[in-house]
Amino acid sequence: MSEPTKPETLDRVLDAALSRAGDEPVHFDVAAGRNALAAALKSRAEVAEPIAAGTGHRPRRRVRWLAAAAAVAVLTGGGLAASTVGLTGAGSNSATAAEELIKAADLASRVVERPVAPGQFLYVRTRYKGISIKDPVDTATTTDMTDEEWIPADRRDEWMLKVRINSVGWLPGHEGDGEPEAGTHFKDGQEFRGKCGKYSYFAEGQPDRCTAGDFHNPTPEFIAALPEDPKELLAKLRGEGGDSDGAALQQAREALQSGEYPAEVRANIFRALALMPGLVVTDKKANLDGKEGVALGIRYIEDFTEIIIDPENGDFIGGRYTVAEDLSKDQGGLGKGTVRQSYSVVSGVVGSLGGRP
Repeated sequence: MSEPTKPETLDRVLDAALSRAGDEPVHFDVAAGRNALAAALKSRAEVAEPIAAGTGHRPRRRVRWLAAAAAVAVLTGGGLAASTVGLTGAGSNSATAAEELIKAADLASRVVERPVAPGQFLYVRTRYKGISIKDPVDTATTTDMTDEEWIPADRRDEWMLKVRINSVGWLPGHEGDGEPEAGTHFKDGQEFRGKCGKYSYFAEGQPDRCTAGDFHNPTPEFIAALPEDPKELLAKLRGEGGDSDGAALQQAREALQSGEYPAEVRANIFRALALMPGLVVTDKKANLDGKEGVALGIRYIEDFTEIIIDPENGDFIGGRYTVAEDLSKDQGGLGKGTVRQSYSVVSGVVGSLGGRP
């Protein structure tokens, strides 16, 4: 694939990230998008007040942290936090990370799941909370929001997404004037419905979620085609996300966050990640939304990208992005160990659209 040469390439990356804040896939030139995103992350200067995909207009420059998975920066459970091993893997090593993942895989593979029967729905709740750095860069806000999605047993039927903005505030020490704005284009209480999960804010021409499968949007066909061999699965994660292991870990995180993979496939993803060199245990008591687990991460650009698993049952709790080294003022001034964003996810089977476990 060619290198990005047009200014709209970055806009497509932003729209992809925005869409995924609502747990939606956007498909674009992966290599071009990856390169554009990497350049944006390094410069930390993005054209980025999130707006609905496809509206075709963005206001002038605002500096904002953007992860490939969400337009809203997220930090679940309390204020700023720090990992307990100094974000270097001190007190941990790759062997320890592999052991934790193999243990989680063995536990996950024993799970007997309740299938989604005809007329039922898979319910997925994702809570986001985190930091958005604005222009001027000495101001920053925190946004806490929750997405709830109902996915029908027959994906061709109607899906529903509900958005709740729990709170918005200034980041202590980075206050600005007036009332802070939420770090997302969504409004509190918004509800979207669409067959095949194609909601009204989708960009024109974007495929629905019955048509195009990837790690973030795992159609039954995509899941069935995944390699069972962990080495081959790791190679696919790298191929989809980029050459770096940090990007591959993000692909795995997006897959696990979707809540749509059967237990045996989740176990295989853990086994694939166990083969990743450089993955370390960054926190043995990471707390997300009241759940405690083991955080495993790898350095990716300025942050440690981490996933968090429950060592008692192998559940995927969520993940986070943690600042790996002190940032200068023009980069936002966040200190090493600051949890820039995080997310937690729970899922279950319900009997009606809008029902909860």
